[in-house]
Amino acid sequence: MYAVVTLQDSDEVMVAPSHWLSTDKKQSYWPPFKSPEKCMEAVQNRVKPETGGKTWEKLNISFHKESVSFDKAKEGQKEITEQKERSFLLATGFPGILQRQRPLPTPSTSRMPADDKDDLLQMLRDIKSTVQENSAMLKKLLKENTASESPSSTSLPNKDIKTSPNLPLRTFEDVVRTEMELTNATTRQKYLKYLSRLGGFGAKDVIKNIMQQVLTDDLAKEFNWQGRGEKKAFSRLILTDVIRDAASKQSVLRADCEAEIKAYLWHRINQIGRKRPRVCEGVT
Repeated sequence: MYAVVTLQDSDEVMVAPSHWLSTDKKQSYWPPFKSPEKCMEAVQNRVKPETGGKTWEKLNISFHKESVSFDKAKEGQKEITEQKERSFLLATGFPGILQRQRPLPTPSTSRMPADDKDDLLQMLRDIKSTVQENSAMLKKLLKENTASESPSSTSLPNKDIKTSPNLPLRTFEDVVRTEMELTNATTRQKYLKYLSRLGGFGAKDVIKNIMQQVLTDDLAKEFNWQGRGEKKAFSRLILTDVIRDAASKQSVLRADCEAEIKAYLWHRINQIGRKRPRVCEGVT
């Protein structure tokens, strides 16, 4: 038997032999090999989860389903991966990625062309792969820093330096990357902890401090709350939920949080608009 699982640390959907899983199916042994081919070989051959007599590390997982054969499990892996990718794209709602600026056809009358679907899924796989590579590199660097720095009685490492997210966001590509990262519970908690520490006096000050850390002014002017006109909808981002949670830790009510975010985005648009030079009778 083979199981289809999601590795919680990397959010990857993988196939694993059923006997690698713990009884409650919340953890699984995982091979320490760097080569993907060697890992795949270990899975297919259902090897004993140890190397040189040393048992492999257990990773936290989310269990999805079991199959009687490796090929059936791979089909399940592909199906679940595509479901997660579609859910992510629907959650972000960016025109040009999934929701194009035209009415969507109903399933009963027409379907998305196969080529468009494949291109769409491949685009998301590329984004997800980049996020996972960056995440793995960051974990490695943090681990090396932790090992090389031993705190003394007079000075302690600054935790914010190690755990602060990659902010502010400067482009829509940054937004897509961050939305992917925030589907992982651990990463979401890291963002929440960072933003909730920014502080402020009153709802307006708290939201201003958070938004200035989250978006550059040039990117902020491309958003409004509902996505009216040519702007993107800030209210539909996972990041917005994280901001709400961070603000609530500073005793900011949800309604006040949303009102201040709307005001902040409106102010950014008008502030940048006022900076543009006026044209009068053909002369700048």
